[in-house]
Amino acid sequence: MNKGERTKQLILDKSKYLFAKNGYNGTTINQIAKESKISEATIYKYFKSKLDVLITCVKPDIHEDSMNENFSEYTIEQLLKLYVEKRIKWVEKNRSQIEILISETLRHPELSEIFFQQIYRKTPIEEEIETRMLAKEINFHLEIPILSLSMITTILSILNLQKNLIDEDPGYITDETTNKIVQLVLFGLIGRKVVE
Repeated sequence: MNKGERTKQLILDKSKYLFAKNGYNGTTINQIAKESKISEATIYKYFKSKLDVLITCVKPDIHEDSMNENFSEYTIEQLLKLYVEKRIKWVEKNRSQIEILISETLRHPELSEIFFQQIYRKTPIEEEIETRMLAKEINFHLEIPILSLSMITTILSILNLQKNLIDEDPGYITDETTNKIVQLVLFGLIGRKVVE
């Protein structure tokens, strides 16, 4: 990575932090420059506007790790456990971008497409869960975008609750809490099959 790429990445990293903390309207180019220890002119060398910085902030690193394995071999319990664990890791890794997308999409329609591409797109594991729902291996049908958004907002809420309860941000969800979320999903999605 050359000096220009490092400077651009520094601007994006500091901007993500400020946008996640203060929101778009509460963050200025001057604050980003100060936090990055560079001039405002340097920011404008890489970005056309503050909105351009915002849009670029939510694009990198938001993609989930590849999940191209064959999920049809998993039991429904294994599949849902794996889904919860992977979704937690993805949110932990991309927390700032996700928080920015969720909080700013309503105010900035330019982010809507990114929001829908990243939050509402189906991963291969979600496609397998949907297949199992249609095959009635799960007692009720929940649209995958609703499941995904529910998982993401639950994970973000737990991360923020931990931050408030212990007065510091560990940045991750403990194994114990992960297991509780898995049990919640299993209890909510798996029960006795309805005899038809």
